[in-house]
Amino acid sequence: MASAQEVIPERPFILAPLPVTPKDWHVSVGLTLVTPPRDITEEILLRVPAFDLHALYGVPSNFYLDGRAISQVVQNHFSLGVRWAHPTGKFSFSLGYDVGWWFGFLEVDGFDSEGNGWIGYPNVTLGYDLEDVYLLFKTEAIFNLAYQSFVGEEEISTNVDTFSGLSFTFALEQPFYKNTHVTLALKATYTKFHWQTWSLFSTFDRYLFYPEITVGFIL
Repeated sequence: MASAQEVIPERPFILAPLPVTPKDWHVSVGLTLVTPPRDITEEILLRVPAFDLHALYGVPSNFYLDGRAISQVVQNHFSLGVRWAHPTGKFSFSLGYDVGWWFGFLEVDGFDSEGNGWIGYPNVTLGYDLEDVYLLFKTEAIFNLAYQSFVGEEEISTNVDTFSGLSFTFALEQPFYKNTHVTLALKATYTKFHWQTWSLFSTFDRYLFYPEITVGFIL
């Protein structure tokens, strides 16, 4: 374990699959933008960036906790997960599982609508260290563990234990300005349900593509 800890870079990181020194924090703030497919938005193209707060906390034996909050005010997603990371030279990888809870509220056609749900995210991340730049690829499965939506007092739908889709993330982390580092990530999600589109009450039962861009500043 001592040798694994010795290769942890001195620079900050947030997505890189590296062990976090026990009791240390890594924190990132930024914006995330998802573009829903026109299949469900039709003529309404929703492109509203969300505030993105991401934090890691190191625990012993190469494990660390991963917490994230994504908010557009009227709809929000909070997740907490655990990772185990292992570096080998310039390469590293991590295995993890996150549990996310989302909720939203919005007035649609004069009715107060709201929704909430739980999502599970088993994930694997691979990384490569280029000294000043860290490249990584992350893939995760999406399981819609629970979903409820309401228009007024009427419940629209409830789904439990449903495999929803997969996502693939390509990202780099590098120095930005003085002691600040930046994360640039492109994410491709193929899923039957995306939490940011709950208010559209889509009836599609097929996989759709959701491109996503994230820019985060590691503090």
